[in-house]
Amino acid sequence: MLQQTQVTTVLPYFDRFQKKFSTVTDLANAPIDEVYKLWAGLGYYSRASNLHKGAQAIAARIAKGEGFPNSRSEWLEIPGVGEYTAGAVSSIALNQREAIVDGNVERVLSRVNAWTKRDPKKVQVWTEARSLVEMKEAKPRILNQAMMELGALICRPKNPKCDECPVAAECRGKKSPELYPEPKAKTNWKKVSEERFVLLRGAGKKLELYLEKNPEGAWRENLWDFPAHVTGKVETKATLKGEFHMKHVVTNHKISRVHHVFALGKIPNIEKKPESGEWFTLDALPAIPSPVTKAIAQLKKSGYID
Repeated sequence: MLQQTQVTTVLPYFDRFQKKFSTVTDLANAPIDEVYKLWAGLGYYSRASNLHKGAQAIAARIAKGEGFPNSRSEWLEIPGVGEYTAGAVSSIALNQREAIVDGNVERVLSRVNAWTKRDPKKVQVWTEARSLVEMKEAKPRILNQAMMELGALICRPKNPKCDECPVAAECRGKKSPELYPEPKAKTNWKKVSEERFVLLRGAGKKLELYLEKNPEGAWRENLWDFPAHVTGKVETKATLKGEFHMKHVVTNHKISRVHHVFALGKIPNIEKKPESGEWFTLDALPAIPSPVTKAIAQLKKSGYID
């Protein structure tokens, strides 16, 4: 949850997850739609999918009597677990001599060593982090957390508190901390245009939205969205109420969406597989991504729905 999301945002989500899925087996056995619903609002739904797959892999280990992974190499076998997570769990939870490199650690080590060039694969940073954690006097769980906190609270990206830094005497970059590491390359934005059809039927508390589930392998897979296509039969049986545009950003994508709003009387003949779409009332929506949540808010603001 903390990947690409601030702690203050994560805390209430974490509490809800802990209450709903008190054990890894509870999470493994839960339908993915239920996991997505609790995740809604955090974005980057692939993280939720990986969390679910990881829980299933661990539950399978437990069922075989193997228990939780007990080393970095075992953690790396779990879906969704990479070098950072494997190192974090192994060092903090198990106190094993494994390194952690996040943005904070990278910044601290780059400034202390005055490394100007960014290495996309972070080989230099990982090598240095491992050498530190392997020192005889190092306590892995304390050292790794200390470096992350040092970067977050003292060795900040802007206005670092060098006069409060416990390693200032050894820091080669303290005279010009803004130079280390070098600024990230400018984002290469990909512009995406999408068209969606908002189909409404009923009114008041019985008003329903038609949504379709994105297939496996598609962008936003297993999440529900407005259909991208409708048949001519739908358009002839529906009343076009209007349209609205929305824009949002996902990683390096700038997405522009146009929504065509239709009000329907009778159930339309939507030429899709029966399992591809369903009607939902507003108080019983499935797992929907942020663009759909924002679009529903816009539908309310514009008076299309109460």
